[in-house]
Amino acid sequence: MTHLPEWTTLIHHDSSDVYLSDMTPRINDTITVKIRVPVDAPIKVLYLRSRPDGEWKRIKMSKTETTDVCEWWSAEMPIRMYHNNYQFHILADFGSFYFNQYGVSPIDSPDWFNFTVLGDYDPVEWVREQVFYQIFPERFDNGDSSNDRIAGTPSIMGKDVQVRDWGDIPKPWLETKTVEFFGGDLQGITQHLDYLEDLGVTAIYLNPIFDAETNHFYDIRNFDKVADNLGGDEALIELRQAMTNRGMKLMLDITPNHIGFHNDWFQSAINDPDSETAEFFYRHPDTQEFEYWLGVSSLVKLNYHSQKLRDKMYRNSDSPIRKWLQAPYSIDGWRLDVANMTGNYWQHQEDVEVWQEMRKAIKDENSDAYMMGEYFQDSSKHLQGDELDATMNYQGFNTPVRRWIGKGDLGVEEDKDFGDTNIFPTESLAIQWKQYMTAIPYIVALQQFNQIGSHDISRPMWVTEGDTALIKAGTALLMGFPGTPCVYYADEIGMEGGHDPDNRRCMPWDENLWDTDLRSFHQHVIAIRKNSHALQHGGFQIIYAGGDLVAFQRQSSQEQMLVVAYRGDDDMPAVNLNVIKANIADSTILTDLLTDTQYTVADGTLTLEGLAHGQSLFLKVSK
Repeated sequence: MTHLPEWTTLIHHDSSDVYLSDMTPRINDTITVKIRVPVDAPIKVLYLRSRPDGEWKRIKMSKTETTDVCEWWSAEMPIRMYHNNYQFHILADFGSFYFNQYGVSPIDSPDWFNFTVLGDYDPVEWVREQVFYQIFPERFDNGDSSNDRIAGTPSIMGKDVQVRDWGDIPKPWLETKTVEFFGGDLQGITQHLDYLEDLGVTAIYLNPIFDAETNHFYDIRNFDKVADNLGGDEALIELRQAMTNRGMKLMLDITPNHIGFHNDWFQSAINDPDSETAEFFYRHPDTQEFEYWLGVSSLVKLNYHSQKLRDKMYRNSDSPIRKWLQAPYSIDGWRLDVANMTGNYWQHQEDVEVWQEMRKAIKDENSDAYMMGEYFQDSSKHLQGDELDATMNYQGFNTPVRRWIGKGDLGVEEDKDFGDTNIFPTESLAIQWKQYMTAIPYIVALQQFNQIGSHDISRPMWVTEGDTALIKAGTALLMGFPGTPCVYYADEIGMEGGHDPDNRRCMPWDENLWDTDLRSFHQHVIAIRKNSHALQHGGFQIIYAGGDLVAFQRQSSQEQMLVVAYRGDDDMPAVNLNVIKANIADSTILTDLLTDTQYTVADGTLTLEGLAHGQSLFLKVSK
């Protein structure tokens, strides 16, 4: 049969601590695996099916518990490999079907849909408990004007340095060639840690801070030196110590894919073809011209076919990847720029090798360090536990949410002919979430880096055309979704800005320019996130996705919560959520942590009505 009965959609399992006795087992351990099915489901036999050593192994499951809402079945699964792939094979009165991470299917689907438990894997557990704040250093605050760049001095690409007044609107790239400076520095960040602490954030992600010629610092001249106009090495040490005193984490940004044109490595290569660094750079196979990142002549692409380059970048004890993890800087993680292209050029597709080797280098310095890569594309092959800890989750969270709350399509933002201005259907939002989460082990999904704004995309205010209610809805989804949430600086106060460099405006420190209501909302939902075991560690289950309403469950061994967001007009008509799907019994009371409003379950449903435009709910289930 091609269609399965409705009761099969009430089956649920995820690789959280509700369903696995151990989310991080060692090889040779045996763990208990549970699955939840509706009461009185006409199941004849239920198997847990894995593939140790490439061959199917069926383990018969037993019914271990029955409640008013569901039955629990369980089995013991030996952990014998690093990557333990499994699904469920269910035989019912009408025939057999399968249940995997993507859902119920009448067919035996490819293994990439399956659940995965990693053996001998050590997740970066502290990351789940953080709320990050991304800062573009040159635009946050000028804490020491003595280190400012000097107007008129020669700089990159034949353009002299331009110095602007704080708060002026950044000029277009073609006009300034990214040598327009406002004076922001690390001292300015240190001086505003009280502001960040009051907001509730616990970790900072900084765009690059190493010696460079542009205001974005992605054209690194020297990996071993913090830029003078950002305060130099001592300013980083001061920031690190101040953050440590507050229990805050720090992640820096580095460019493993390319370096600046005036980096000594490249200057040696172009001046002496026999220099040690000549092999550090790709050359076009036909013309032998040096390869630049996307044709930008200030950014020279690095060639990881060179073993000497690998030594320089991450193998040697004094390599930049290792150095900044060491005292006195002791950073907690790396954001790896343009990770999607690093190590890849024509026949040399060496990204997997590079990430595996770099992972070893990073973890040797600090086993708890966070290794996160920039990917606008599908990054799932690098998120299987042996390469990156996480990626910037554009496809798995950022882009679909931005398209759901407004004109967040990347093609629209860049005014491309492939841009789609249509609002994203809620059903499509749920599908994209599920597909990208299905492609990776759930223990890794809990480490993914989620945002709705960043330095590379337009501000949420641009996406929603100034509709702060929709920004609130998107921010609630950000705080409720599996992974690590990050707020881009000034999004919490309603900063405007289109595509870069307009999205890199100066942080306004005049509170009269702030949307204080939006900031208060951020404080509230950040606090909910920080105090919720389910939101930090729990599983994920979509409960409803239709019309203008989306609802999903986050459940851990300690807490159960529904996260709801509504984008439609005021006074939402009544919607009945089938909460049997969420294992919530009749008479259960759910309390919204934003408003203290209580809801009671009746006849297997939770009825929601009258929600306001952009309203969100964090519904905690009373035990």
